Amino acid sequence: MDASGKIVGKGDLRAQTEKALRNLETALEAGGAGLQHVVKWNVYILHGQSAEVGYEAFQKVWGQRPNPPVISGIFVPALAHPDFLVEIDAIAVVPQQ
Repeated sequence: MDASGKIVGKGDLRAQTEKALRNLETALEAGGAGLQHVVKWNVYILHGQSAEVGYEAFQKVWGQRPNPPVISGIFVPALAHPDFLVEIDAIAVVPQQ
């Protein structure tokens, strides 16, 4: 979803995956962390969608950062909204300074 609550990329797994990751990046930054602090991603993909397309979108956002985190891809029969094709959560560990 975008900042106004509008669903981004209806019917487009790639667009929804990229937006979900960007939203998580924003949330991490608000907590003083970044993508480099993520140690585990859980990606819930609507059954019938392509995990490969979702992974390509993930790679686009992750880029060339070293030490990629563990990723679990889970196919599910439904998500929180009927127009959602993917939901993502993350676990981040931020070293104390």
